[in-house]
Order: sequence, then structure tokens, then C-alpha cells
Amino acid sequence: MNVAATARWIESRISSLYDDEECAAIARELLLHQLQAEKKDWSRIQQSPLTQEMSAMLEQQVNRLLNKEPLQYVLKEAWFSGFRFIVEPGVLIPRPETEELVEWVICNCKFPVENLEILDVGTGSGCIAISLKRRIRSAKVWALEKSSAALHIAEQNAIALGASINFIHQDLFNQLDWQRLPNLDFIVSNPPYVTPVEKKEMAPQVLEFEPAEALFTPSEDPLLYYRALASLFLEKKKSESQLFCEINPRYAGQLSQVWKEMGLRCEIKLDMQGKERMIRAWMA
Repeated sequence: MNVAATARWIESRISSLYDDEECAAIARELLLHQLQAEKKDWSRIQQSPLTQEMSAMLEQQVNRLLNKEPLQYVLKEAWFSGFRFIVEPGVLIPRPETEELVEWVICNCKFPVENLEILDVGTGSGCIAISLKRRIRSAKVWALEKSSAALHIAEQNAIALGASINFIHQDLFNQLDWQRLPNLDFIVSNPPYVTPVEKKEMAPQVLEFEPAEALFTPSEDPLLYYRALASLFLEKKKSESQLFCEINPRYAGQLSQVWKEMGLRCEIKLDMQGKERMIRAWMA
């Protein structure tokens, strides 16, 4: 079969899981990846034939999708802030909302930047830390991660994308290890913030494959990570330091109040969907 016919076949196979627009997008991504082509080539390659080996690989990939495995894990890659990142089971798949967080951090930089120290807490694939380093070349970027599997992938991404990152295998809640960190200008984090009661609203592709420890917060304390991040910020701040986090819109107001009680001033920012998805804090 050629590309056009194969795309139709893929769409028909996965139509029970995705709507028409998503089916078409997934088929395109699978075929472009298989042919090592770019989106701009899509129209040109419609009549290109596929080898038996390519067809066999696509069959395997479609079967994985039918098992509800995320496309990014099937392809072992995800795009974030214009960069291709390696992703595998055990590391959270980067989201567009987190790209918005990165842009907000950059917008709050005072250029030209000199001696800027940035920490990404819970780096996962390294998407935040690496994107910031690629955009702010002179910054010294630290990335903290407790999962050895995720840290290994983040290190691979840093090498592949030419970003010098200081990786630290460490748990945020181990305060004794905070002394290993320098004083910081920016702390950035996309911590676990989904509450267990929200599981029923989530797609099986997320629940069954992405790491629960990177998604869910303890049911009894949905702001657990944010209190720890604020404490770290207060210990490692400079005179004009800022703390940036992605947040659960359900707890935006409550989090803002908690941080204010800890002596911080806060600003909440809406994401592309109009949800309270990001928060910035600095010393009052």
C-alpha cells in the first residue's frame, strides 16, 4: 500500500478510540515517523509506497495504540517547545500547558541575563530544564528528580539537544539535601497535582501507562508539593527570586492563600483553555 491508503487503514483501525480529527493526526504522525519525513512533506508523499518492513512495524504500532498506549510512547518521542524529546514509560509525557509555563518564565527574565541560576524540580523528561537552557544559553540550570528511570531519560535528552544541565538524583522532601543546591533566581516545577478523585475524568491512555507518582498528589493533602516548593524557595531565594509552578485549577485560590501565609506574593495565570493553570510567586 501507499501512504494515502495506509493512512486510511490506520484511521479505520483506531476509530473506536479517537475522533476523526485525532485519527487523522495519529495516522499522519505514525507515517511521517516511519518515513522519517516532516509535516511539510505530507502532501508530497501520499503516493509513496511502503516496504513490507514498514507495514509490519506500523501493524505493531497500531496494535499498541489499540491497547490504549499513548502515541508518544509508541513513537518514543514527544515535541515540546520546538524540540524533540525522548519519552518512554516511566516518564510523564510533556503537555502544551507546560510549554506555556516555560514561556512565562522566559517573559519574566530581564535580558541580558547574567549569572542566572534556575532549578527545575521534578524534571521528568527534562523538558522544562532543557527548554530553558536552550532559550537562555547563559543560565546555569539545575534539574532535580527522584526517579532514576526518569533521570536517565532526561540525561539522554540533554545530550541529544546539546543542553548542559546539572542533574541531581534527589527527593524534594529530603530537606537535608537542599544544601547541595545554590541560591536560585528561578525555581520552576510541574509537580504532581491531580487528586485521586479526578481519576474518573482521565483517559485510560494516561491512567494505565503514565507514571502515577508524577501525576497524583496525596488525597489528604493536594497542596503537599507546593508547600515543600515554597519552603525550598524561601531557603534558596535571592533578593529578586521567583517561583513558577503549574497547578490544578481546582486549588488555585487555596494555594495562593497558603503561599501568602508563608510570606509570598502571588500571581495566577490562565492557560490557553482559560483555566487557572500557572502561579508565580515572589517575596512580599
